[in-house]
Amino acid sequence: MTVRKAFFLGAQPESPLTGLPQSRYLQSSMTHSNLHSPVVKSLGVIVLAAGQGKRMKSSLPKVLHSIAGEPFLHLILLRLRETCPSSPVAIVVGHGREAVESSVRADPRFADMALTFVVQPEQLGTGHAVRCAMDSDWGKQFTGSSKAILVLPGDLPLIRREMLAELIQPLGRTSALRMLTTDLVEPTGYGRVIRRGTRGGVLKIVEEKDASARERLVREVATSIYCFAAGFLKSGLSKLRPTNAQNEYYLTDLVAMASRSKKGIEVLKWEQPEDLRGINDPWEWSEAGRILNRRIVREWARSGVYFRDPETVWIDSSVKFAEGVYVEPGVLFRGKTEVGSGAKIGPQCVLENATIGEGAALKAGSVIVDSVVGDQSQVGPYAHLRPGSEVGPQSKIGNFVELKKSRIGRKTSIAHLSYVGDAEVGSEVNIGCGFVTCNYDGQKKHKTIIEDRAFVGSDCQVVAPVTIGQGAYVASGSTVTENVEADALAIARSRQINKPGYARVIRGEMPSKEK
Repeated sequence: MTVRKAFFLGAQPESPLTGLPQSRYLQSSMTHSNLHSPVVKSLGVIVLAAGQGKRMKSSLPKVLHSIAGEPFLHLILLRLRETCPSSPVAIVVGHGREAVESSVRADPRFADMALTFVVQPEQLGTGHAVRCAMDSDWGKQFTGSSKAILVLPGDLPLIRREMLAELIQPLGRTSALRMLTTDLVEPTGYGRVIRRGTRGGVLKIVEEKDASARERLVREVATSIYCFAAGFLKSGLSKLRPTNAQNEYYLTDLVAMASRSKKGIEVLKWEQPEDLRGINDPWEWSEAGRILNRRIVREWARSGVYFRDPETVWIDSSVKFAEGVYVEPGVLFRGKTEVGSGAKIGPQCVLENATIGEGAALKAGSVIVDSVVGDQSQVGPYAHLRPGSEVGPQSKIGNFVELKKSRIGRKTSIAHLSYVGDAEVGSEVNIGCGFVTCNYDGQKKHKTIIEDRAFVGSDCQVVAPVTIGQGAYVASGSTVTENVEADALAIARSRQINKPGYARVIRGEMPSKEK
C-alpha cells in the first residue's frame, strides 16, 4: 500500500488575523487531500449510522464520537468523498438522528456530496437497516439496475481510501457481492468467515453469539463492509429472517444466500487489521484514537516536522504545519491550528485553533486558544492566551501572563504575572510584573488602550475604559482611573507615611509606659 506524501498548497488568500499566506503551511495527505480516485458513476453507498452504541456508555450517538478531532461518521464520509465523490450516499439514522444529521449538514466539506438521510425507526439489525435504505425513495433509483451498492458501518473510522478504492472496483458479471475480510489473532466479537475446507470458497458468515466452539476458532473475520450487486441485494433483503440469537435481520446472511444459489462471492482479504478496527466501547475508542494519531504524527514527521517524543504528541486531523517545526513531548494540537516554519513548541503546551508564526517559541505549559502568535515571538512558560488574542511579531508574553481578547503590538513585552483583557496594546510597550486590566464593572466589559512605546511599571492596575498615551510612563504601584496623555508620567498611589518605632507596637513589644 502506498501513502502519498504531504504537499504544499497553492497560493491562497492571506489569513485575516496573521497576514500569513496559507501556502506557508504543509498539508497532510491523511485527511485533507483534494485529489480523488477516478469517479465511480455506477455505485450507490449505504452508511449504517442508526445504532445507539450502548457499550459506549454515552448519550452521544455512537457515530458522533470523535478521534483526531473528527466524528467517526465524518471520517468515513471524507474517505467516500475521496474515492467516490459523485456516488449517491444514503446515511441510515435512528438513535439521535437529529444530532447526526445536523452534524453532517453543518460540515461544509460534505456540501457537494449527494447525501440522503434514511430513518430506521427500530434498530432490528444490519439487514433491516439496509432494507430501510433500499425500500426508500433513495433505493428506488437502483430498482432493476446493474449498479453496485457499497455498504459499510459508521463506526469504522480507520478505513483507508486505498481499501475502498479496491473494494468498489466493478464486480464480476456473475458475482453477487464482494466482501472484505481480515485475519485477527483475537477474533472474539467478530463474525467468522466459514469456508468450504481450509482455503475453499466462502460458505457463510457466523456471528459470534451464533457460532459453535469449532467455528469460534476461525481467525478470518468479516468486517461488515460489502459491495453488492444491486439486484441481488434487493431480492436477498426480502428473504432475510430474524432466526438467530439476537432476533435481528443479519446482513451477513446474504453471504450464505449467495453461496447456496451458486452466485459468485469475491473476497478482498485485507492484510492490515487495524484499518478495520470497530469501536464499541471506550477502550476501543482510545485504541482507535491512538492508531489514527500515530498515523498523523508519522505523516507530519515524514513531511519535515520534528517530534522529540512522537508517542506523547496528539494532533487533530485538521492541524497544519510548515517545515522545520520542533515539538517537545506532551503537546496537544487541536482544531484548526497552524504552525509556521521553524516554530518551537515546548513541552505540555495545548494549542486549539491557534496560529503560530514563523520562528515563534512557545515555552512549557502554555495554552493558546483561538488566538494568534506572530513571527519570532515568545510565549510562556505557563502563559494562557484566551480566545480573541493576537500577539504581534517579536513580542514577549512571559510566564503566568493571561491574555483575553487583546491585541499586542510588535516588540512589546509583558514579562510575567499579568492579566490583560479587552485591550489594545501598541508596539514596543513594556509592561512590568503584576499588571492588571480591570475591565469588568459588573455589567459590561470595557476597553484599555496602551499606545506605542508606553512604559507601565510593576504592580499597576488600569480601571477601564482608559487610554495610556504614546510614550507615557506609569509609576509602579499606580491605579490608573483616568486617561494618561502622551509622554506624561502618571503617579496614582497614596503618599507614603513612616511612623518611627510603630512596628514594635504592632508586635506588642513596647512597654505600657512608653505607649
